[in-house]
Amino acid sequence: MSETSPWEDPKAFLASFEQVATACRWPRGEWTARLRPALSGGVEEAFQILEDRDQQDYGKVKAAILRGEALRTEMQRQHFRQFCCQEVGNPGRLYGQLHQLCLQWLRPERRTKEQILELLILEQFLASLPPELRSWIQARRPDTRTGC
Repeated sequence: MSETSPWEDPKAFLASFEQVATACRWPRGEWTARLRPALSGGVEEAFQILEDRDQQDYGKVKAAILRGEALRTEMQRQHFRQFCCQEVGNPGRLYGQLHQLCLQWLRPERRTKEQILELLILEQFLASLPPELRSWIQARRPDTRTGC
């Protein structure tokens, strides 16, 4: 059984970190220094991109991590939606590839049915809008109907 990364769900990990930091009464100015050793993979990349002074600001670090997660989710969605087979080979293999892309995007192991439905409905909602309104809404990165 493989060990999963705490960063599989950055939003949940950061919420837990904040609860611990608050319960332990760590000064907010120390939060980034205490979080830093736990950073890995794409989350660490999001941190490294920040300017030195912004790496000390927990609010900016959190925003960069969540922005990176949103971008990864969008890339996974696009890979799933843009999947097309150029050569009709083994249909089972093609189905398996499409299934894997869908799992990477929707993450049913960490999302509830309601959250998955929200993703699908949000995607369809955005697709039905005129391009300029869609761009305006996407720039604000909604992740649920209440985020619009």
